[in-house]
Amino acid sequence: MIIDARVRPPYKSLQQVLASAPGARPSVKRSPLVSGYERPASMTQKSLELFLAEMDEAGITRGVLVGRQAGHRMAANEDIAELRDRFPDRFPVALAGINGTDVNAVAEVERTITDLKFAGIAIDPGWWVPPRYVDDDRMYPIYERCAELCGVLYLTCSLMQGPDISYAEPYRIQRVANDFPTLKIVVVHGAFPHIHQMIGVMIANASLGNLWVLPDFFQFIPGFPGAQDWVDAANHYLGDRILYGSSYPVRPLKQSLEAFTRFSYKPEVLERLLWKNAAELFGIKD
Repeated sequence: MIIDARVRPPYKSLQQVLASAPGARPSVKRSPLVSGYERPASMTQKSLELFLAEMDEAGITRGVLVGRQAGHRMAANEDIAELRDRFPDRFPVALAGINGTDVNAVAEVERTITDLKFAGIAIDPGWWVPPRYVDDDRMYPIYERCAELCGVLYLTCSLMQGPDISYAEPYRIQRVANDFPTLKIVVVHGAFPHIHQMIGVMIANASLGNLWVLPDFFQFIPGFPGAQDWVDAANHYLGDRILYGSSYPVRPLKQSLEAFTRFSYKPEVLERLLWKNAAELFGIKD
């Protein structure tokens, strides 16, 4: 079994999770995040059927659907729940996107976890309008309600998520993990480029054990700094705390998996990263 722990298939409003800001200037150079590959057919044609076929071709058994509500990047939680319910064997887990600047954010956490049966929530605080640091006190009611409902929190932190890289500082993540010891937190993008600091936070978190990390494309794109550091950490002391995720549609399914598995993981560690850790975290059965 292989579990892709972060996918956003081309289905209804999920196609908006990477939408460009209205009036944004065209990029002067192709982003390094999408270098080295040609867009697969499911991306260019925005076809769910082709996406499912690409899952099969890559050998990916299940995917975790991840929402987003941040500025102009809005995916309706109802669309995500609908997709999960249409294909429960492929997408057994879904996480609701939450806009933390909305006055109804806490109520949306409760509605999506309780009524729509989401496994937790996904937030992108650096992309909110205005942006917020992850340890901003105004976000604590969201964390508190998610913890009370036993939901998993996907916390996206990287150089892409905010006006500058201070929005990905790992010590802020550590503060949240310490303040909410029962909240299961997955750090999406691994707080890139703060790789060593994030690994340090993970080591310090061992006694609490409420942090996981999903480095995704910031690890497996060839030539990215810090990639081997995650491999060494997994092979020796963090093998039960790292998840695999392609982050489709940023990167293709098959090529992402091939790039990830080229690293020198111990076989038993690779098995944990590819499915066991996610299965244990979300209670996914074989």
